[in-house]
Amino acid sequence: MKKTLSLVLALLMTVSLLAGCGGNPGQTGQPDQIGQSNAENGGKSEREHVTIRFAQFSNSLDDVEGYANDPIKKTIEEAVGITLEYDTGTEGFDDRMETELYTGAAADLFPTWGEAEKIASFVENGLVVNIGEIVNADPERYPVLHKMINSTEYKMYNKLYTGDEDAAYAIYGIYVTADPLFGGVPVYNKSILDQISGGSVPKTVEEFTAFCSAAGEAGYVGWWPLNDKLTYWYEINCTMAVPQGTSIMAPTAGSGTVTGAVLSGELGTDSEYWTISATSEASQNVVRQLAELYRSGGLDAGIGIKGDYDDAYADFGLGKTGAFGINFGYPAMIAKFYETVWLPVNANASVDDLVVGSSLTGSSGYGSIYVSSAAVNSHYFIPYSCQNPDRVLDLVEFIASNKGQDLLFNCIDGEYNFEHDSDYWRAIDSAYGYTDGRCRYMWFSYLFSGAEFYTDLENQDWWTAVTNPVDFSDNWATEEDAALKRTVRETASAYTDDLLVKLPFYYNMIAMPTESRETVNMLSNITNEYLSKFIVGQLDVDADWDAYVAAYENAGAAGLEKTINEAVAIARATYGG
Repeated sequence: MKKTLSLVLALLMTVSLLAGCGGNPGQTGQPDQIGQSNAENGGKSEREHVTIRFAQFSNSLDDVEGYANDPIKKTIEEAVGITLEYDTGTEGFDDRMETELYTGAAADLFPTWGEAEKIASFVENGLVVNIGEIVNADPERYPVLHKMINSTEYKMYNKLYTGDEDAAYAIYGIYVTADPLFGGVPVYNKSILDQISGGSVPKTVEEFTAFCSAAGEAGYVGWWPLNDKLTYWYEINCTMAVPQGTSIMAPTAGSGTVTGAVLSGELGTDSEYWTISATSEASQNVVRQLAELYRSGGLDAGIGIKGDYDDAYADFGLGKTGAFGINFGYPAMIAKFYETVWLPVNANASVDDLVVGSSLTGSSGYGSIYVSSAAVNSHYFIPYSCQNPDRVLDLVEFIASNKGQDLLFNCIDGEYNFEHDSDYWRAIDSAYGYTDGRCRYMWFSYLFSGAEFYTDLENQDWWTAVTNPVDFSDNWATEEDAALKRTVRETASAYTDDLLVKLPFYYNMIAMPTESRETVNMLSNITNEYLSKFIVGQLDVDADWDAYVAAYENAGAAGLEKTINEAVAIARATYGG
């Protein structure tokens, strides 16, 4: 699982949190009060006070004082009648979780990140608790969880992983962002844009490449796309290839997990047959354009060498780069970009210094970026060795309630107070080394939403709640953040419906055979090698393209394409309705 690195340092402060906030997500004023859930007041005095160890990826427990004085942790403990211990780590975290599970030392609630075979093996070997049995035996004690695990969609995931729709062994964290998330939308340095194109924002691929080349000739860097030293092609692909009806990416399906339908390296058709297009003639033309941009200075000469988040950020902030691409389809990204890249090095900075671009069009208009209705990002389990699984579920029930979600995501001192700045949350989160602003309280943030957003599981069915999460961050955003987010949303509203192709639910149920993983890895390595060499001129796009095609064929691209389509057909027949 990937976690965005923290880019902002926060001030520490001590604040106390009072319990008693509940509400209707989506309101921006004082909410209506809701009834207390059973997990909140459900006889905690009658139940044994126990210690529960909860595991979460990539936080820190170095700040002993901050941990001891964490007001949210204290409120959760008092509400459920437990003592919480947090277990975290980064390097080797997943391997440790699995080792501890097999040795009987696992945390009472621990995550994995969507590996279907691993999940099936946990169940087959009797290593994890059937949550469904406990919840269904006492629905009054677990009303939110009972509704959740008995929903149609939840049962479909159960069937996918275990073959039994009524056997719920995991809490599924579904990855859906509050705003559409996609790439291919550059942000521009207004001063350079004014100088090169009279302030005219490129709308087509042709206009964009002309701007980048002209900026290069004027002594600037034309364009820096997020690329992870030319091993990450999504931003380049969405900017240049998608508008021209192709994809230069290696196929992303076939990793041996549920794909989540993010078929970034494949192209769909009306007949729903998916083709791998990396070596097509249209893709060759896109790679030729990229090589020409590199030669002209339209594409940064340091691509493949310098990093996205240090040197490239610095160059843009210092006014050396005309266009920057880093998945700006998501409003919060450009707000953070402004704050971390532009503002610190420009004394008289204004949000107007940056210009949000548009998704480009090709000869036939916008291309297609395929998005799933949802993807499973995380699974949380109770291990067989847990002494008090019912008490762990009391904790999960509380977090699932609106009171619990409010506590994690949008309450301040027990009340909605959207005028309050984010120092309150930063004071708590910074104690755990987590201040990137994507969520409020990082512990339990992935439990239901794999994208770390509020889910209204009390008032909505599970699928509606997890696929329509609520982002409260606009309510406490700075004036600059709010302005930038509005600009992104207003700009994107003109093309999002034409650009994004939302796939049917059954695409979330696609499961590929294990052996396809090796083919995907080989094709990815081939793409990384050949495209890098084509772009920087080590290989000739015309003379050496046939070798690239042959490498794909020899690695089994045709067989993988067939397997992908068979998996789609099975999912459609099984879950399509």
